[in-house]
Amino acid sequence: MSGFNPNQFDAIIFDLDSTLTDTHQYPIVACEWLLKRTGIDSEDVIASYVRHLVIRYRKAIQAIADGASYRSAFEIVYTSMKESLIDINHNVDATVVKEAAEHFKTLHIELSTGHDGVYEFLKTLQSRNIKLGVLSNSFAGNARIILNKLELSSFFSSIVDCGDVSAFKPMREPFDRVLQELNTDASRALYVGDEYYADMVGAKLLGITTVWINNRAISIEDQVAKYGISTTPDFVLKTITEFGELL
Repeated sequence: MSGFNPNQFDAIIFDLDSTLTDTHQYPIVACEWLLKRTGIDSEDVIASYVRHLVIRYRKAIQAIADGASYRSAFEIVYTSMKESLIDINHNVDATVVKEAAEHFKTLHIELSTGHDGVYEFLKTLQSRNIKLGVLSNSFAGNARIILNKLELSSFFSSIVDCGDVSAFKPMREPFDRVLQELNTDASRALYVGDEYYADMVGAKLLGITTVWINNRAISIEDQVAKYGISTTPDFVLKTITEFGELL
């Protein structure tokens, strides 16, 4: 990653899920749990259900970013799980779906583990007096619980999730909050994340230098064509481990 020098930044802000942590596909585990509770064990049906769920979840986030009223991550997950059952022509038991959404939230905590080398490179950054923050779109409060569980929370001067600001990345409110808490300007911050729409689009909106962890081998050309050249990441890596190796 030519030209990368972390020491030029006062602060580095990380996305949580699939960036600092491996979530072990907890949404799929939650979907499988729900569908088996409702009598479905077909892999094809489960795969179809997951696709519908992801699409509905992303559309809900984008609608809020485009001006719709804020809804919590839990409400979006619950509604998406319920409506995705209708999408696959399956009867909806609201009680079971709510239980599944609660299970979804719990699995986020239980299954999340730190990626290899995360503790070491956070310690390195801290030793260089670089301020560190975390910005998450997931369930309100879960980021702090997960970071505490993984014994990583002490590295961060700011941990912000969507519930703190009633807004989701790529909206500017989460980014503004973390910059404020880190007492730094966008021009002196680096943002590291894996979701192009939430992370790269959002950070670039404020003029923050970005590192895209492209761990799903997505076409950068397609993303730039979709969201505009102004969203182009400054640096692209395949894994967060590569980021640590550059320090």
